[in-house]
Amino acid sequence: MPITRRLFALLTILGMLSWAHLAPVIAAESAAMPTVLITGANRGIGIEFARQYAERGWIVIASCRNPDSAKDLQALQRNHENLQLVQIDLVDSAGIDQFAQSLNGKPIDVLINNAALLGDLKTQLFGQIDYEQFTQILAVNAIGTMKLSESLTPNIRLGTQKKIITLGSSAGSIASINGNPDLYAYRASKAALHLLMRNLSFELADDGIVVGIINPGLVDTRGFAEMLAGTKPIPPEFQQIVNLLKAGVIQLSTPEAAVTDMIALIDELAPEQSGVFLNADGTPLPW
Repeated sequence: MPITRRLFALLTILGMLSWAHLAPVIAAESAAMPTVLITGANRGIGIEFARQYAERGWIVIASCRNPDSAKDLQALQRNHENLQLVQIDLVDSAGIDQFAQSLNGKPIDVLINNAALLGDLKTQLFGQIDYEQFTQILAVNAIGTMKLSESLTPNIRLGTQKKIITLGSSAGSIASINGNPDLYAYRASKAALHLLMRNLSFELADDGIVVGIINPGLVDTRGFAEMLAGTKPIPPEFQQIVNLLKAGVIQLSTPEAAVTDMIALIDELAPEQSGVFLNADGTPLPW
């Protein structure tokens, strides 16, 4: 059973231990614990990743753009001394460089690129496209994620598991586009992200780094279950999704179930799956 600092404090008060006795033990335990860094950890899938990895005993570096307002993540941190809350803004390249420098020499076993910007759906329709928003979505979802992955690659090289995991989206699959054109900016950003990670998988293959691209599926982070039950109004931009859910064309999962499946996949992700676009159940998806 790991010796926590709370237990150390109690034993010290009782005169049973000193830091000289315990420090090597804690250092050895910390070195043995794998480390995961998660972006967009303040809500939805991100905070569920943080919760599940923290409960597995991993060292969790949970990042978001505004930690001071991330109340749920702060509460999670209070209950898990192995969770560290940090600030990362994916559109701040200089800030990413500074953050990477603060981790100089620290191994990261798994990087989970979860943070993404969906944007306003109404202004991603043809004839109504907001190009300022388009630029911002690309900056976060594709460019910022690539920048962070590049900056933290030295840390990934030092890790034991050596995995860069990026949450893609079937919305960015060109082959999967149907007769309902929408989400011009978001779809473009995810297609670009898939290409970047595919490219990166070849770049880092000789380092033994596995680059995973995972589609989490439709996860209920926006109250779709309540919309289906009629206890929450359906915004016009979500009406099509709700209709598909009602018809059984697409399935809805909870963050807990989706993250459980994805962690199981990440655990077993093999070099031959590097750069392959996968569903959360490990099934390959079309580009």
